[in-house]
Amino acid sequence: MRNEELKEVNCELGIRNEELGITSHSSSRILNSSFLIPNSSLTVAVERKAIKHTHLSVFPPDARIHVSAPLDLPDADIRSYLISKLPWLRKQIAAVLSQSRQTRREYVSGEDIYLLGKRCRLTVRKSAAAPAVCIKGQDIVLSGRGLESRVARAAKIDGWYREELRCVLTRILDRYAVIVGETDAISFEIRRMRNLWGACTSRTRRIRFNLALARVPRRCIEYVVVHELVHLSVPNHSLLFERKMDKFMPRWREARKELIEFIALPLE
Repeated sequence: MRNEELKEVNCELGIRNEELGITSHSSSRILNSSFLIPNSSLTVAVERKAIKHTHLSVFPPDARIHVSAPLDLPDADIRSYLISKLPWLRKQIAAVLSQSRQTRREYVSGEDIYLLGKRCRLTVRKSAAAPAVCIKGQDIVLSGRGLESRVARAAKIDGWYREELRCVLTRILDRYAVIVGETDAISFEIRRMRNLWGACTSRTRRIRFNLALARVPRRCIEYVVVHELVHLSVPNHSLLFERKMDKFMPRWREARKELIEFIALPLE
């Protein structure tokens, strides 16, 4: 086994930024497969990439195991590496599965919901007026007619989240586009996304952001924005990418960790 090619990324819960769900279009990833680790019931998704070291990760919510490996690293070496990491993997899996997770929201009075990392209490008030959402102190008040079903309440809250997030993203993008040096026109959209925080297409200079970002602290949103802005010029997670992140957002690793651990997720 070539030990110089096997370098574990030992961050909290073994989660790297590319597994966090921030991605871009890139031609450096070319092969996906899976391995069953001998002497265990663990299956590992294997991704071949144009990288120098092997990165082993476990990420929520279901403790899925992922390994990114150099293009020329033999399968036998990957299997041997995974076997050697079984104790570490079991520890990380237990940590991921023990993470606090929010239950599905019903959007009824008394529930806690989050806005930009702040926990608020939801109050639902029925009236003859058109549905509206506003903030009153520590409460988020959803009021109006036609709010009998969960679907209707969720749709109104989602629409409000979308507008709040759009305002925040616009300000952050305007600031960091200058810092990163991406001064040509950039467009963005907000979507519901199951596994991604953000994604970009460098050819069209369009960035897509997850609606769930409306729930997380502003610093986490800044991290995702800077991540995607850097991807407009660097399509992978290479050393160059990390150097640019260090330059434009020196504490980005802290923000990434905070995003991973934020208990307001998943959206559903």
